[in-house]
Amino acid sequence: MEHFDMVMEEIGFGKVHLFAILTLGLLQMLTIHETMGMGIVGPASVCNLQMTPMQLAALTAAAFEGIVCSSYLWGYITDKMGRRWTLLRTISLSTVCSLSSMFMATFSGFFLMRFFTGIFVAGPSFVAVTYLSEFFPSRILGHVVTHMYMFNGFAMIYCPAMASLFLNANIMDFEVYILYSNLSLRPWRILGCIFVLPGLLAFLLVLVMPESPKFLFMIGDREKGLKVMEWISQTNNKCALTPDQIFELKQFQRYAQVKRQKSDKTIVRAMMTDAMPLFRKPYVRTVLAACVVMFILGLIANGVGIWYTAMRNRNHMRQGNLTDMSFCQILFDLDLGPVLETESDIKICNDDFKGFNDSFIMGFLNLLLYNICWLSFYIAPRRAIFIIALLICATSGFILIFATNPWVQLLACILFLSIPGVIISLLGGALLENVPTYLRGRAMCICLMWARCGAVVGTTVTAYFFETYCEAFLLALALLPFISLCIEGFLPFKR
Repeated sequence: MEHFDMVMEEIGFGKVHLFAILTLGLLQMLTIHETMGMGIVGPASVCNLQMTPMQLAALTAAAFEGIVCSSYLWGYITDKMGRRWTLLRTISLSTVCSLSSMFMATFSGFFLMRFFTGIFVAGPSFVAVTYLSEFFPSRILGHVVTHMYMFNGFAMIYCPAMASLFLNANIMDFEVYILYSNLSLRPWRILGCIFVLPGLLAFLLVLVMPESPKFLFMIGDREKGLKVMEWISQTNNKCALTPDQIFELKQFQRYAQVKRQKSDKTIVRAMMTDAMPLFRKPYVRTVLAACVVMFILGLIANGVGIWYTAMRNRNHMRQGNLTDMSFCQILFDLDLGPVLETESDIKICNDDFKGFNDSFIMGFLNLLLYNICWLSFYIAPRRAIFIIALLICATSGFILIFATNPWVQLLACILFLSIPGVIISLLGGALLENVPTYLRGRAMCICLMWARCGAVVGTTVTAYFFETYCEAFLLALALLPFISLCIEGFLPFKR
């Protein structure tokens, strides 16, 4: 590994690396739009599709379920066929499924197409970070991964910005029935189509990108690997690779290629066999601990976080006296349902949203948190950042239970839901540094798959239990970060 890192260090950071961060950051935005974006599109579609609260919960979890079902398959494929090869195909298919889902006239059709969208968006959701990591030396990998995940913040600004246009009844409100069908076009359908734009742009940019040089060396394609490294050197420095650099890359290729073995086994058996090194020493404790922590982080950041916009919208639609009311009291006092409200001070079945200012605040605070995390790398070890971030997250959860000041509630809610997402980027970067190239795709897909499992569980239990047991539910969520703290010693943070 040091051979490749040494050459990358000599080439230096340049245009190729900035282009890679932009391209794969846009793919990260696509993942957020297709999963967390349903927290906006889903509630807006309730009346049009006549959904019950439980159907809405199933719909918001559909993409996450698709990601869980297909993640390891894409991890296996990307380690066999290539990072770029996988990205181009999964972006195309996820875009087709996503656009198709926005023109479904029934809940069952909508749910099915969102599930298929999740199956294919699983590719960009973890291949992007794996692909990005293989253009950078290990020394700055953690910083780079954090920068890529920073696009989550841009996605959280993009979503409410577009929703403010398409779901504001004062700006845009229409209903057009398609001839010979039960389909009616509403603004939320157009909004769902707008969410795929970053993915389409990323697709065009990936066409310009080469295959991962590390992957090419790993499969023994030395000629193509050297061409990619030559292209990087020429683009960044306008000079060719030196003979010493070519020698170092050939040495790296000899090391990397021995890790890849041909097999005549069936694909299912081969997939299981290829994952086994991750569950043996020296990786087993690290991978298992990372999976547990990713599950917890995904449950809070994605599973509960997907309801954030609906919660804040509900908060703003309350017209009564909210003085000295806690977060749970504002949401659920004298209320009969999590989505279709029946009390007199909340409008019934309205796809107009009023809480997007809070979503903008969440997006900007996410950007700020990612930058704070990135700057913290220069002054503190990642293990310390991990511990402090989890303590702040847990504290914010406890404050959310009792706070009655609206601004304190908003800040506590945002910190509680946003910090786990930042920690996912921190942990992902550390994991990539500790896993060899030939296992990297599978390691990331397995860990992020558990984060998506957490999202499915979080989305479902929030819909079922949040209204009835609001305070107890928040207390249980606030205690989850302490479980992560208990196993931090097994995580891949270098001491």
